[in-house]
Amino acid sequence: MSGESLLSGMKAKIDAEKVQQKFDMTSYETAYYACRPTFFAFLAKYLLCFTVLVVHLLFWWVNTSNGLNDDANGFAKFAFWLVDFLGMTGFVFFMLIVTWVNRFMNWSSSGGWYTVSLLIVTFTPALFVLDDIVATILGWFGSEFDGVIPFNWDESWYLLLGVAYFVFLTTLTIWYSRSFYYGVSDKAVYLKKDFMLNHTMHKIDMVDIDNMKLSQPWYGRILGFGTLNMLTGSGFGVRERTVSMSAGGVADIAASATDDTGFIKKILKSFFFIIKLQRTREEMNTSEPEDCMFGIRNPSEVYKLINELKEAIRNQSTTAQGTGQHVPSQEPVPVQAAPVEEAPAETLDGLDTDMNLE
Repeated sequence: MSGESLLSGMKAKIDAEKVQQKFDMTSYETAYYACRPTFFAFLAKYLLCFTVLVVHLLFWWVNTSNGLNDDANGFAKFAFWLVDFLGMTGFVFFMLIVTWVNRFMNWSSSGGWYTVSLLIVTFTPALFVLDDIVATILGWFGSEFDGVIPFNWDESWYLLLGVAYFVFLTTLTIWYSRSFYYGVSDKAVYLKKDFMLNHTMHKIDMVDIDNMKLSQPWYGRILGFGTLNMLTGSGFGVRERTVSMSAGGVADIAASATDDTGFIKKILKSFFFIIKLQRTREEMNTSEPEDCMFGIRNPSEVYKLINELKEAIRNQSTTAQGTGQHVPSQEPVPVQAAPVEEAPAETLDGLDTDMNLE
């Protein structure tokens, strides 16, 4: 496909006037492309939501069933016994593992919002137990406090909470995925985000784009989507996330184990250190949808489109230089000096008279 046919074909797929208004483009720009991330671009987040549901269903099934048949294999029997033996402690343990793995892998669902949400999901059953313990202790001192939570914990809560959290996290993920908009004009690339009360807009001029990176995972090639990163001279497009284990961090944990701090404090300190642990990743950023064209359809065509527009700008600049076209400079207008008035000349008659008098 030639450059002209690619530009015309991409432009025909959009309403150029609406795209210009959406991204507040100037009247000197021509819109060529606009899109959103695809549904499958956030597959990791949807799998995380599904994992939360599966863990809840597992503990609900184990705690409400009568056991496995004799034909079940040894691993299934062991897993069933382990879940039944650990009870609520096992649920908290399983969810902490899910939270830690998701945080450590440092992928698109490893941000602060999802980590906090997973911690809330993890400790929700423990709130029922804590509420009962507080009510019991206060009852020893004659208090009539019955607890904040008006319901007692029952095994059916695993099912109810699992479905509720799954619906909530999935709805939040869909809302989040639909809050990004990308546009391309003949002058710039636009990255826009409108999520809750958060609004951001990036405008990357074509002349400032030094390099581009097209990334497509194996499932992205199958489903037809990918991510396009743009790198500029100012460093936009590169993000280093290095919240990982370091020698200093390990030394601090080891030192705290030998001082006089309490055991519970050491455990809590180690817990928060492990939760915050992430693998180091330093590359052109592909995990933040507000900093790149994340999970777009037919990314190779968009890659070619931006290259064609950059080449068109380069050709226009070369042509203008070759023909000697330039913007005439404004030379200052010379200031005219005011005319000097000449003194009136004396007449010859007056001079002759003066000479005769002498």
